[in-house]
Amino acid sequence: MAFLASGPYLTHQQKVLRLYKRALRHLESWCVQRDKYRYFACLMRARFEEHKNEKDMAKATQLLKEAEEEFWYRQHPQPYIFPDSPGGTSYERYDCYKVPEWCLDDWHPSEKAMYPDYFAKREKWKKLRRESWEREVRSTCTSLFLSYVDGVKFCSPHAEVRIPAMTVTLGPCFSDIL
Repeated sequence: MAFLASGPYLTHQQKVLRLYKRALRHLESWCVQRDKYRYFACLMRARFEEHKNEKDMAKATQLLKEAEEEFWYRQHPQPYIFPDSPGGTSYERYDCYKVPEWCLDDWHPSEKAMYPDYFAKREKWKKLRRESWEREVRSTCTSLFLSYVDGVKFCSPHAEVRIPAMTVTLGPCFSDIL
C-alpha cells in the first residue's frame, strides 16, 4: 500500500513570506524597467507592512486569503522563469554530461594521486555509507515480521517473485536462501 507524503505544514508567517516573494517575482514580469519595479515593490512592501502586527489570527487569515485571491487574479500570464529553474529554457540541459559518482572507482591510481585529499575523504565516506547501510538493513530486517516460505526467509513486502504454483512476496532484505 502506498502512503501519500503530505507537504510540510506551513505557518501563517511562511505563507505570507512566500506570497510576498511570489508577488515580487510576478511584479518583475510586469515591470521591465528597474526603476518602475522598485517603485511598485516599495508600494507592495508597504501593503504587507500595513498588517504586519495584526494580533487577531482570524483577521490575519482572512487578509492572507484575500491577498492570495488578488495575487491569483493579477498574476502575469507569462511570468519570467529563470533559465535553470524548472520550466526554464536550459533546465536539466547539461544533465547528460554529468558523470555518475561510481565512475570515480574506475580511475587509475595515478589519476587518483592527483587528488589525494578528495579520494581519502571519499573512501571514508564510502566506508561510513556501507556501515550505516548494513546497520539500517539489519535493523529493518529484525524489526519487521519475518516469514519462511519454501525455505526462503523474507520481510517487508516490496517485490513479487513467481515460483511455480505459488507467489512469494520478497522484501529488500531477504536472506538465508536455502
